[in-house]
Amino acid sequence: MSTAKTTAVLLSAAFIISPVFMRAEQNDWENEKVVGINKLPYHSTLILPSSRADAPQWTSLDGDWRFKWSPNPDVRPTDFHIPGFDASGWDLIAVPGHWQLQGYGKPIYSNQPYPFVVNSPKVTDEPPAHYFTFEHRNPVGSYLRDFELPVLKTGQRYILHFDGVESAMYVWINGHKVGYSQNSNSPAEFDITDYLVNGKNTIAAEVYRWCDGSYLEDQDMWRLSGIFRSVGIWMRPDVHIRDYFIKSTIAPSMENGEVSLYIDILNASGKTSEGLSAELNIIGNDRHGKPITASAIKTIGTIKAGKHAENVITCNLPQPALWSAETPALYDVVLRLKKNGKEIETLNYHTGFRRVEIDGEIFRINGKAVKLKGINRHEFHPRSGRTIDEASIHTDLRMMKQANINMIRTSHYPNLPIFYELCDKYGFYVMDEANHESHGMGLGNKTLGDNPSWQTAHVDRAVALVERDKNHPCVIMWSMGNEGGSGINMHAMRKAALEIDSTRIIYSDTDRSVSDIYDEGYLSPEDLKKLSERITDRPVFMREYAYAMGNASGNLKEYWDVIYSDPGIAGAALWEWSDKSLIKSIHNNKVDFRDNISSAPGQDEFWAIGGDFGDYPNNTNFGIDGIVGSDRVPHPGYYEVQKVYQNMRFSIADSAAMKIAIENLYDFLPLDIFDYICEWHVEGKQMSSDFVKLDDNSITAPPLPDEAGEKTLNIKAVLRQPTSWADKGFAVAREQFVFGEPLGFKQQASNNTQISVSENNDFITVSFENTSISFNRHNGELDSWNMNGKNLIQKPLEPYFWKPLNDVQQYNGYKERLGIWKDAAALRKVKGYAICESDSSASVSFDMDLPSVSANLHLKYVIGPSAAVSVSASYEPYADNIPPMPKFGFRCGLPADYDVITWYGRGEWENYPDRKTSAFIGLYSKLLKDFSPDYVMAQDNSNRSDVRWFSITRNNGQGVRFASRQPFNFRAWPYNEDDIESVVHRYELPVRDYTTINIDMMIHGVGGNDGWGAQTAKEYTIDACKTYNFNFIIAPETLKKQ
Repeated sequence: MSTAKTTAVLLSAAFIISPVFMRAEQNDWENEKVVGINKLPYHSTLILPSSRADAPQWTSLDGDWRFKWSPNPDVRPTDFHIPGFDASGWDLIAVPGHWQLQGYGKPIYSNQPYPFVVNSPKVTDEPPAHYFTFEHRNPVGSYLRDFELPVLKTGQRYILHFDGVESAMYVWINGHKVGYSQNSNSPAEFDITDYLVNGKNTIAAEVYRWCDGSYLEDQDMWRLSGIFRSVGIWMRPDVHIRDYFIKSTIAPSMENGEVSLYIDILNASGKTSEGLSAELNIIGNDRHGKPITASAIKTIGTIKAGKHAENVITCNLPQPALWSAETPALYDVVLRLKKNGKEIETLNYHTGFRRVEIDGEIFRINGKAVKLKGINRHEFHPRSGRTIDEASIHTDLRMMKQANINMIRTSHYPNLPIFYELCDKYGFYVMDEANHESHGMGLGNKTLGDNPSWQTAHVDRAVALVERDKNHPCVIMWSMGNEGGSGINMHAMRKAALEIDSTRIIYSDTDRSVSDIYDEGYLSPEDLKKLSERITDRPVFMREYAYAMGNASGNLKEYWDVIYSDPGIAGAALWEWSDKSLIKSIHNNKVDFRDNISSAPGQDEFWAIGGDFGDYPNNTNFGIDGIVGSDRVPHPGYYEVQKVYQNMRFSIADSAAMKIAIENLYDFLPLDIFDYICEWHVEGKQMSSDFVKLDDNSITAPPLPDEAGEKTLNIKAVLRQPTSWADKGFAVAREQFVFGEPLGFKQQASNNTQISVSENNDFITVSFENTSISFNRHNGELDSWNMNGKNLIQKPLEPYFWKPLNDVQQYNGYKERLGIWKDAAALRKVKGYAICESDSSASVSFDMDLPSVSANLHLKYVIGPSAAVSVSASYEPYADNIPPMPKFGFRCGLPADYDVITWYGRGEWENYPDRKTSAFIGLYSKLLKDFSPDYVMAQDNSNRSDVRWFSITRNNGQGVRFASRQPFNFRAWPYNEDDIESVVHRYELPVRDYTTINIDMMIHGVGGNDGWGAQTAKEYTIDACKTYNFNFIIAPETLKKQ
């Protein structure tokens, strides 16, 4: 444990922070060797964070503070901390909160470029004139507020506590300079007892946007400043528990548990304290559900004035319930400090028994090989940035549990303390990450990572991490940071972490020599398999994979097929949980920071990305990369994760008996604690729903329905009892099996209506009764379809091969590689056409050349008296070097008031060929306005795969139906492809006077192995050097499907 006097911080055996202020020659905030002045040593979160607000020993300083923003240090007020300073003219600012989101300065979104000129440790060198920092070199926020302490209690110490300040600060109490701190996401504490007075007191804080520590805080996020986490004052006895470490271990046999409590007691009084003792109580239930308690008392004896004493208290628990992400069993811990038998301090916490170990290349929890089904999570709210509340964390964790996520990486800094308490309770494995990233200096850089003058700053971040969070069973790994350096400082971080806690795994992504796990991020499934075959001395884990930027998250199932097939792969953490988009006014740079306001944009607001605030440098939309939106509305990728991460695998064991085998992928839960439901659907319509019994990890479904048509068996495993994260009946796993063939579309029988064909220089027109359908002789498109004097289509039905880019394709050369297809249809040339007619039908055929891609296209339209049109397209290449085809199909425009979409195919959410595992075949209906996901960026969207038929109609049911015996894809938008590619944000898309419909036999997958170059997996692209045939029917919706 760290040892120090209250006036100096001992971070490790290697260095001490001087209590002397250093201002003469170099700014503290541009001196890498100064990480704090007069800060108290880091320690554990002493009481459960959820109980702090109501704790009598805690006084919150959250609320409105007086505030003055200065664009650079030279113009900051230098006397505002002096008693009597008149700040009545200053603004009020909310604490906690970021000043940029309350109208001061600008948020800057950067993935890795530093927003200031790189010349470490300086942050104020002159940048290019277009940088925001050119005129705002290092903004300073001056904070001031009064607070009341009516009567200072004798025998008590008053400890000023900041949960987090970005990025550096000085603090004064009643005009006395208290100290200095940096390391934005870790706590800072100062003993302010000697500066307080009875009654009114004044606190002043001078916060700098940048400091030398910013070189180690180059995380992919909005760069925001201020006192962004809570502030308060702890009242502690003169003799108090400075720190404690609950080491709850389980024997290799998993039978007996031991709690070793390492306790550090500080005597901060001016005299020797005698008769001290400490008492430990453990309360909970054993693994059989029976109440169990254990207690122990340790005699401390005497501690001299200004000294501290470290002791160990040990007690045993037979057969304790084990903690895991699936079974988060916790025990209450009560720690009492007594003097001569009288209680002087009581601290309450909890603990869990679990064993984390690496066995060769196998990662084990409680003796079992586990798979870490991970996610990266930034702390983020669209209106308050990294200032978040407990309710937001609950929302995230519940949604993650419902998505079968069992592991969280705190990318890329320690989170709020309450997060870890909740992870302990809900059940998550946590990779707890130090506030360390120097990406802008280069991955694995030696500039900072191997520079002795930066060792203090590196080690400070490891010590802060481990000391604060060491009592949480959810933490299974200490990460030394993300995308940082390599060399002696990484080794020093590891050494410092292990000196505090040797029970957990150490992880590093840029210096594998200090990492217990081998990491390689953003590999393809194939490359992950190859890596794991090569690495056999430790587990392989991808700390980031499957970049979920916009419409992405492709081939997730393929990743997990590889992970499950290799016991040496511990798992992977998907990038990332939520979009990081701020809600901004359309008219100005304002972010509405008010409490209890919607987390979705209102009127005249939109989802903002880097650059939208005039911030430069920026990385535009690289932060828009979550499986849920910033408002926590799931994107389609969320459901794919939920399905792929589920802990059951279903297979047909006996099709005649409808026996379904279920493989248990849980590590610690049996399958018989869930209920199982089988639902039969015929042609998308539910026919039955039955609870079925689990017998020897299998179920027997009811027999196939007798009705004609395609049948689907939907199986759900549901919660038998409610949990903290979902209600009774929530589906933890799902599967679908398909039997038979769809009925397809059956045209009405002929009623002997006469069909006639006419042509002129431009059109071929097929007419019958009250219907006429015209085809363009020059390009082969179905130009118009008039029925009862009204057009069924607004824009021609034409062959079309282009699919707009999605966000990841914007950066992988998609447009350059496949761009030849954008105008391939427009450049088509009709080589000839043919008309064949009889009394009851007619056909019009076109032979065409696609010269820009070296292929032939044959179109044929067949029209019968039912008014249905059968469309067939044959594609034949005559070259062998054609780039992949974005899509093979057609597009048309339908009247804008056709806004009810009904389909039989995969749904209900958007799906593509490489992201459809979670989307079951069924009968679905949505309004056009709800058909597209709420992506931030304008991009390709809305596809539905394996569709049998769909219709788009008015509210009265009149419209058009498309059907095929070939499973096909379709998309529907109130705008067109050019619109998507001409704007940046989704909200900028126009609403046209028609609805664009794309009908495709095949479509290019979304991809998403990474967001800066990885292409869509080859099996989900379209080889344009092959021949394809596509057939479908269009009919007025007044015709019925039989």
